[in-house]
Amino acid sequence: MKIKLTQLVPAAVILLALPVLSASAGEKPFPNLVPALDDSLPEGFAIGKGHTAYNGSVDGSIYKVDLRTGVGDILVEADDEFLACSKLGMRVDPRTNYLFVAGCENGNALVFDADSGQELMSYQLAPQYSTIINDLTITKDAVFFTDFFDQFIYRLPLSKNGGIPADIDAAIAIQLTGDFEVGGCCTANGIVATPNGKTLIVGHSGLAKIYRVDPMTGYADEIEVSPSLTGFLDGLVMRGRTLYIMNPEFDAVQVVKLDKEMLTGKFVGVINDSSMSGVASGALFGKSLYVNNAHYDADGDGYYSERWITKLNRHAVEPVE
Repeated sequence: MKIKLTQLVPAAVILLALPVLSASAGEKPFPNLVPALDDSLPEGFAIGKGHTAYNGSVDGSIYKVDLRTGVGDILVEADDEFLACSKLGMRVDPRTNYLFVAGCENGNALVFDADSGQELMSYQLAPQYSTIINDLTITKDAVFFTDFFDQFIYRLPLSKNGGIPADIDAAIAIQLTGDFEVGGCCTANGIVATPNGKTLIVGHSGLAKIYRVDPMTGYADEIEVSPSLTGFLDGLVMRGRTLYIMNPEFDAVQVVKLDKEMLTGKFVGVINDSSMSGVASGALFGKSLYVNNAHYDADGDGYYSERWITKLNRHAVEPVE
């Protein structure tokens, strides 16, 4: 999420690792730019089954697109009553093919069928308009959401094999303690989980810091990164102990190698691409990192007509000088 003087333009992201897929002879290669829904204001992004991606807009629309062919369609229509922001971070649980979405100003968490777009549930995490529910990550037994303005994360429990609760008030608020502090424009934004779900990594947009968080207690240890991270930290993606941090302020992805305990990290470099414009959220697919573009640098009301998703080589890291 990013704050502008005339409007709130939030952002979101996490990672569910996907298998490496190779193109056989005669198959069309994956393009470097994938068209998205024109005249939207994209924020959340996720990759689901096969090479299907989901690009969400703050107006409430979700666009479903094939990363190989570029063919897409609107999965969820824009909200009838447009808020400043109604959908942010999103991820797909491969066990159920449920698409989880952070509800931004609505203070809720939404669950959709990723094939049909049918809304399955809405869970209230915080009172409407009281804060911004920003991004999320999925573990084997819960979905965790970040709060952009308050010192909380929210835990929505999942049953075996990813089943969702029937109670709309099933989510619980967990206060972030320890080293986590309020400061700058805002607080928590991107979030990812280790494969076993026992550790969360949370990014702080206002302070350009990252934290190792206990998912049950909310206790946060600052991860000491050298050299220090800078700028506005947005969505997070992780593979192994490599952390990819979206930075819309510089239109770059900052890459950090974490130590085994995830208490220190080395800022090894950045991934740049001239097509990035307000890089907000991302997800890994094989050897590639796909990112959406929120176009925070747009003139006037923040809208460009043309929208796209950028495919990056996740190994093309330019070293920090």
